[in-house]
Amino acid sequence: MRPEKSVERARGHHGLIEQGSLEASDIKMSHDLLAETSAGILQEISATLQALCAADVGGLIDELVKPRQIFCLGAGRSGILLRSFCMRLNHLGLKAYMAGGLPCPPAGAGDLIVVSSGSGSSASVLSVLRKARAAGALVAMFTASDAEARELEADLVIRVSAPAGLVNPNERRSRQPMRSLFEQAVFICCESVVCLLKDRLGQDYDTMASRHANLE
Repeated sequence: MRPEKSVERARGHHGLIEQGSLEASDIKMSHDLLAETSAGILQEISATLQALCAADVGGLIDELVKPRQIFCLGAGRSGILLRSFCMRLNHLGLKAYMAGGLPCPPAGAGDLIVVSSGSGSSASVLSVLRKARAAGALVAMFTASDAEARELEADLVIRVSAPAGLVNPNERRSRQPMRSLFEQAVFICCESVVCLLKDRLGQDYDTMASRHANLE
């Protein structure tokens, strides 16, 4: 019989698995599998980010630093990651809001809508974009679609070459399900934009931290 370790010894008493026993070889195998899977995901993200057009990302930064209101828009998981981006924009001292959130002032001429949509064709998102453009707002879109900007209701498009099956069948296949790779790449890109904006606006850590919520 192969040696066994108790779950408490194997997992450091964190209670991550119910009481019982787990063979040491199985624990090692799961750790190796986790490391291999994580490394594969990181490689996919890195390759996707390297394929981004730096000029398009630079164009987004140019628009973000202009004096205006900024609205972030996305459905599902894309909306969740843009909430993080919206928070950081506020930490940078910019007037950023989640479209449809509270508070959310009206968008007008010269304002900027930052949207994330893998397909670029989500009905709920396009409906809001049409209203924004009718009000005179500019639209910057993260998307995996290869459609023209005019079809996407966008003025500036940052194309993210992921995922494969759900949007562009000609793109390489991802080992991850659905639009995970797209969402991860957009999140990291937005984090990079925050770092670049921080330097461009001359912000430091303490100044940004002073704008963080204190009613928590």
